[in-house]
Amino acid sequence: MNKKLLAIVLFSIIFLNAKVNLTSAQPVCGDNVCSVFSGENCQLCPADCPCPAGYTCDPGNPNADIDGCVAPNPPAPAPACPPGAICIDNPLKAQSLEELIDAIVNFIFWFAMALAPLMIIIAGFLFLTAGGEPDKINKAKNIITYTFIGLLIILLAKGLISALKTVLGG
Repeated sequence: MNKKLLAIVLFSIIFLNAKVNLTSAQPVCGDNVCSVFSGENCQLCPADCPCPAGYTCDPGNPNADIDGCVAPNPPAPAPACPPGAICIDNPLKAQSLEELIDAIVNFIFWFAMALAPLMIIIAGFLFLTAGGEPDKINKAKNIITYTFIGLLIILLAKGLISALKTVLGG
């Protein structure tokens, strides 16, 4: 027992004192590996760290990725409402019936996931405060039973929808 503890302590001391400095390595260009730990980027080693098509090389840009590449600016979105017209934004943010149904199902799913533990806690509280009264004990058992049945139905419904989307290619 003492030998194992001593070995763990010694290993910990050695491991914690080992100093690894990844930033001190020098860039090695031309090895077909873009190693950001050695400081390589698209400017220092363009052959090793090429930017994707349409991207520009600017390692100093705060919007640059880890290789120093900056994504092109997307075109500005067209105004949603023409000037002079009265427009009402879509509060549901759904562009199709499928998106609307998916949003409703997701809301019900997450609401049930938040409600189930709360109902189990309430049933547990009823069990604790029943004081041997059979009506309160049965009520607590029914709450737990119906909570699990409801949770099972919600999980199966979500799984069935996912399986149907996969089978139908959605």
